[in-house]
Amino acid sequence: MPSEAPKRRTARRGGRSRRRSDGGATGKKLAAGGAVVTCVGLLAVVVYASVTSTPWRLGGYTVRGTSYLTAPEVLAAAGFKDGDNLFWIDLERVERSLCRHPRIRDAEVRRRIPAEVVITVEERPAAAALILNGELWKVSSDGVVLEPMTAGYEDVPVLAGMRYRATGDAGGKRLNRDELEEALATLEGLGRADPAWTAAVEYVDVKDRVVVLAAGRYKVKYGAGFEERTARRLRRVFEATRAKGPGEVTYDVRFDGDVIVTGTATAAGGEAGGDTADDGEV
Repeated sequence: MPSEAPKRRTARRGGRSRRRSDGGATGKKLAAGGAVVTCVGLLAVVVYASVTSTPWRLGGYTVRGTSYLTAPEVLAAAGFKDGDNLFWIDLERVERSLCRHPRIRDAEVRRRIPAEVVITVEERPAAAALILNGELWKVSSDGVVLEPMTAGYEDVPVLAGMRYRATGDAGGKRLNRDELEEALATLEGLGRADPAWTAAVEYVDVKDRVVVLAAGRYKVKYGAGFEERTARRLRRVFEATRAKGPGEVTYDVRFDGDVIVTGTATAAGGEAGGDTADDGEV
């Protein structure tokens, strides 16, 4: 019996010794965790102080791709503010803001370290002018109203035979009418056939679907579509039948790519009554 008591005491001491050992390990882990949290906090403070410091605040802008807008106009559309931080700018939001400008079709904004942004835009050129709220307004080839005709000089044809009315700010509104889309597509097709024709267009009678060129000397009757092959064929026919003297010539392109010529057109082979050329390259 006396020999068993020391063994029980030894066992209890051993148990107490193990509990003290576990408590020490936990304390060390807590201390290590606290050190990590402290380091992360200090790092966060350093990063915050770094990105909010003066070197990261916007100090310069580069604007690319403009022909009609000025750099200040693009910056105003972007919505930047003095003191904006380079790293806090929401680039997607800025791009959406830019694309709300009637003249800007697409936009890309990039950061340039340490304190600059680079803005690249794709603009909408004016394709024509139409009557809106009793005034002439420029409109792009995709039907977006740009600005009044008096804002900046651009030699664009007038679309006659249609009027629009808009409430509020008309700039940026998209006009969707078949007659308008057909007229704008025809003007774009004529430009592909011969860029010089774009400047020669006097006006477009949208009601009768007639493009008037060179002060009425030439007219083009168009239909619902103006395809690339129609543009190529029209150019060939025009070169062969352009008027050598006074008079008017009408080119009718409403018949599935064929070009019917009427008027006083003369060519080396005599009067041209149609197009017999194939659809090869010009």
